[in-house]
Amino acid sequence: MTPERRPRRRRIARSAALFALGGLLAFLATDHPARFLIVDDPPAPSDAIVVMAGATAVALMRSEKVATLIVTGGEPGPGDSAESLRAKAIELGTPAARIRVESLSHSTREAVLAVAPILRSLQARTVTVVTSPYHQRRAAAAARRAWPGIEVRSRAASPSAWSPHRWWTTSASRRVVLTEYAKLLYYGVRGWL
Repeated sequence: MTPERRPRRRRIARSAALFALGGLLAFLATDHPARFLIVDDPPAPSDAIVVMAGATAVALMRSEKVATLIVTGGEPGPGDSAESLRAKAIELGTPAARIRVESLSHSTREAVLAVAPILRSLQARTVTVVTSPYHQRRAAAAARRAWPGIEVRSRAASPSAWSPHRWWTTSASRRVVLTEYAKLLYYGVRGWL
């Protein structure tokens, strides 16, 4: 290669890298990266509903005539702990006898593993996982991996304080999206998806 062609190739490579970086930044400034995290399957009958967040499951339980509600989460106190989810479901009219509780888990991975024996005891073939919208892709994929032979559907907890719309404009939403992508990568590397 002649000496005069080297600088030209470098300029082309630098321009291509800048163009690619610009394209990536333009893509990140859209709703697409956040919307990728959402996996909302259409309503369909299930043998059980596994609740990782929100009270949406009670309405799904009624509309889809699901017999069992399984609440997960070992975090103490109000919010999305199994006990607070159970209390909310009872408050909304779900009979306590139709609720199963998994209260030892502290992560998505722990929750899907802890729920597996409950699903086996129910002989569940289809399960709807209800969780925060940004958590849906990872939760559903982890559930599919941990519950072989069970059809897993995903529904978003509603209402949700998080929205994929203009996610990059607030630090809290940026943190949620970037953290969820990091967790997806980690779960993928560990073989949990």
